[in-house]
Amino acid sequence: MAWLRLPAIALVAIAEMVNEAPEGRIGFAVALVAFAVWAVAIFIWVHLRTIGSSFGLMTAFVDIAAITALAFLSGGAVSQARVAYALVPLALAFRFRVRLTAAASALVVVAYLLQALSHPSRTRGARYILLQAGYLTWLGIAALLLAWMLARRTQRIGELVEQSRNLLVDSLGAEERERQGLAEALHDTALQNLLSARHDLHEAFDAVPHPAVARAEVTITETVGQLRDVVADLHPLVLDQAGLEAALSAAGAHAGRRGRFTVRVTCTARPAYPEQRVLLAAARELLTNVTKYARAHQVDLRCVDRNGWTVLSVTDDGIGFDPSSVSNSLASGHIGLASQRTRIESAGGELTIDSRLGEGTTVTVRIPSIMAHGNHGYGRTHAPSHGG
Repeated sequence: MAWLRLPAIALVAIAEMVNEAPEGRIGFAVALVAFAVWAVAIFIWVHLRTIGSSFGLMTAFVDIAAITALAFLSGGAVSQARVAYALVPLALAFRFRVRLTAAASALVVVAYLLQALSHPSRTRGARYILLQAGYLTWLGIAALLLAWMLARRTQRIGELVEQSRNLLVDSLGAEERERQGLAEALHDTALQNLLSARHDLHEAFDAVPHPAVARAEVTITETVGQLRDVVADLHPLVLDQAGLEAALSAAGAHAGRRGRFTVRVTCTARPAYPEQRVLLAAARELLTNVTKYARAHQVDLRCVDRNGWTVLSVTDDGIGFDPSSVSNSLASGHIGLASQRTRIESAGGELTIDSRLGEGTTVTVRIPSIMAHGNHGYGRTHAPSHGG
C-alpha cells in the first residue's frame, strides 16, 4: 500500500497539470504536497517498524479524507483525483478484511457524493454524479468479493498447513519410537556384548600377554565408542534432558572433533516439539556435510528467533561449492540434504543455500516460530541409559 500510494499521487498531480481550469490550483497544490509528505513518511515508517492492522486502517481513512479533499479542490464530480478512490477498497481487500472492506467501500461512495454534490461549480448534473457513484459502488462490491475469496482461501491454506503439521508430528513420533527402539536394542545387546568381550580380552591379556589380543582390545574399544555415537545419534538424550541449545552444542562438538574444525554455537531460540527435532536433525546433517566436504577451519552455528521465525544457520569458511550441484548430488544418491529440505518444508519452513567456490557456505533454515508453541499431543520419549 505504501508503494502504491506514491505513483497514485504522481498520477493525480499529472492529471491536474493537464487540467485547463485555473481555479483552486493553489489549494490543490498545498493539499497534494501535504498528502505526498504523508505518503513518504508512511513509506519510510513501514520499512523501519512492524505495523499492525490498526495502523493500516488508520492510513486507509486518512487516504479517503485526502483523496476527497483533492477531488473537491480539483473539480468535484469531474475531478481526475476521484480515480484514486479505487486504491482504498482494493488495499483493504488484500488484507482479507471483509467487513472493513465493505465499510471502506461504502465510505468511499459517501465521500465522493458529499464532495461532488457540495462542490460550488456543479459542472455536471446529478445523473453524472450518481453514475460515478455507481462505478465506485461496483468497484467496492468487486473488492468485497475479492476480500471474501482471499479470506476463504487463506483459511483453507491454514487448515492444510495444520494438517501437514499434524502429519509431521505423527511421522516424527513414529520415527522417534523406531529410533528409540533401535537405540535400546543396540545398547542392550550389541554394545553390552562388546563391553563383555573387551572385559574377557582384558583378562586374557593379563593372563597371557599377546600383541594380537592387545590389538583386538583396541579395536573393540574403538567400536564401542563408535556404537555409542550411533546410539546417541539415533536418540539424542541431551535434547530431551537439556534442551536444544545443549543438543546443538553437543552436535557441534562432535562434528568439530571429526572434522578438526572449531564450532561456535549461539542459541537463543526456544522452539517446542516437533520443530526442535527438525532443527536438530537439520543442524547435524549440515555439520556432517561440512565435515565431509567443506575443509573448514571455523564453523558458526546459530539458532535465533527473528520476526516470527526460528532461524538456524550454519556458516563455514571452507572451499564452498556451486549450489546448483545439489540436484546432481541427489541424482547420485546423496539424499541427506534433500530429505532435510522436505522435512523442513513439511513444518512450514524453508531451506536456502548461499555458497560460492572458495568463499565458504551458509545454509539457513527458517521455521515459523508461531507454530512451535503449544501442546501437540505427543509426549517425549526417554533414551536408554548409557551407562557402562
